[in-house]
Amino acid sequence: MNDTKNLLLAWISSTSTIFAAFDGGEWVATVSAVVLPILFFAIGKTIDVALQFHFKRRERERDRDTGRR
Repeated sequence: MNDTKNLLLAWISSTSTIFAAFDGGEWVATVSAVVLPILFFAIGKTIDVALQFHFKRRERERDRDTGRR
């Protein structure tokens, strides 16, 4: 649910850009106004998941080194 909310926030924050791109008539601006929020969301989510893996692995290694379970 949180991911859906974040994706919707990315789309809502870019609505003025999307409307300006449609009004301008250039297809490149329109495509970039629609695709860039999705792209930035995907990149941000990838970084988030990678950091979660990293911190979980580091926590497991720290627990293993100290003998905790």
